[in-house]
Amino acid sequence: MHIRRYLSFSILLMLWAICLSCGANYRLPIIQIPGNPGDPKLYHFAMTISTDNSNGVNSPGSIMQIDVSGDVNVGQSALGRGPVHAALLPGGANNRIYTANAVENTVSTITAAQLCGGQQICPMGTMTTITMPSSYTPSFLHSTESAKMYVILTPVDPNATAPSIGVIDALRQVLAPQIDLPLHSDPQWMAEIPNGHKLYVLDKANSVVYVIDTVSRQIVQTLTVGAGPFMATTSPDSSAVFVLGTAGVTVIDANTDTILNPSPLPIPGMADSISYDKKLNRLYFTDKEGDLEIYDAAVAPGNLPVPVAALKIPAQNAAICPSQPTSNCTSLMGVTSLPDGSRVYALSMTFATGAPNTWTPTLTPVDSLSVTVKSAINLTTAAEVTSPCGTARFRFMVGASGGSERVYVSSCDFAGTYILQTFDNTEVQPVPSPLSSKPPAFQNPMFMITGR
Repeated sequence: MHIRRYLSFSILLMLWAICLSCGANYRLPIIQIPGNPGDPKLYHFAMTISTDNSNGVNSPGSIMQIDVSGDVNVGQSALGRGPVHAALLPGGANNRIYTANAVENTVSTITAAQLCGGQQICPMGTMTTITMPSSYTPSFLHSTESAKMYVILTPVDPNATAPSIGVIDALRQVLAPQIDLPLHSDPQWMAEIPNGHKLYVLDKANSVVYVIDTVSRQIVQTLTVGAGPFMATTSPDSSAVFVLGTAGVTVIDANTDTILNPSPLPIPGMADSISYDKKLNRLYFTDKEGDLEIYDAAVAPGNLPVPVAALKIPAQNAAICPSQPTSNCTSLMGVTSLPDGSRVYALSMTFATGAPNTWTPTLTPVDSLSVTVKSAINLTTAAEVTSPCGTARFRFMVGASGGSERVYVSSCDFAGTYILQTFDNTEVQPVPSPLSSKPPAFQNPMFMITGR
């Protein structure tokens, strides 16, 4: 009897629920994630790209992967000859890295090593080589899209051929039709806004920025900016592009492609680097003389960033280093912010004459909350390597790990990568580039990528 009553009650309850749902559709909530964010574990690394100087630049370069948690080389692979720049393709299930090999006129691409079970790390992927047109040399890579990688193609004969932007199809790993730039232009840098709609190409020689529509692959605007633009970054919301030139920073409204400040935001000395802190929405730019300018970029679209502070990073020598110094000097070379927003680290390099001449890197922390300079940390001194480091565009680089646990410094002269653990600001045993041996250095870092 009780069982029949229970079954009757259950049937009535089901009919009542069905009746309530008449005329309405009930489904599980679905939250869309734009693009493929990939596996977060894959971002736990730093990559150092090095050239082989044991036989001039006629031997293949290398790529080395440093694991953040272990501070060791967990993967390496040979590259093409003369690597000069690299970029990490955003999104996707794997971390795919592209490297421009200037000497052999190719672009190499490979996926990073990743955890494949427990604590075991799988090997890096298979290297693919993409040949560029014979009349060009690849010099710079950049993309915020998961299906395309852009490469600056510098003509071998600039009087006969105009530079162009190559478009690599990341799915098939082939070069698509190029985007032509004006004859005698000098593209130095690219900055694509995060939504992937427009690519901004800096022409240092003519002090202009070409705005390229990434769908039509046409130049839709040419903007005059401050003198000598050579580096740029964008806001995370795709509303602004910040262009660093010799006179300071020009701000482009990316919604209207207009210049917001005909007179650049000033820098006291010789401009050197620019960086964007996505956690605090701050803009940092530096000069070789040790000035660190900080701006609040959390403003409404169409407005200029607001000054926060102007700090001085203490120098070890009064003289500023030229590109190839011959006497004692110190220069501020770059800045990186920890992703957690707690600190900023400024990289200074000190050159000292002797037998041999040496370079010493110094990391100076800046507390983000109080905006104050903390005690500097000197890293291991390295002997100077004049070739190929004397003419390297990215002779020294600084970057932070995605989890804020480490700050990395790549040094062409040191033939390896310095590591600073941020919880106590102490140096970890540096990691040499593959096959390196000092003196002389056989593998010399040309560029570095830190995981996001």
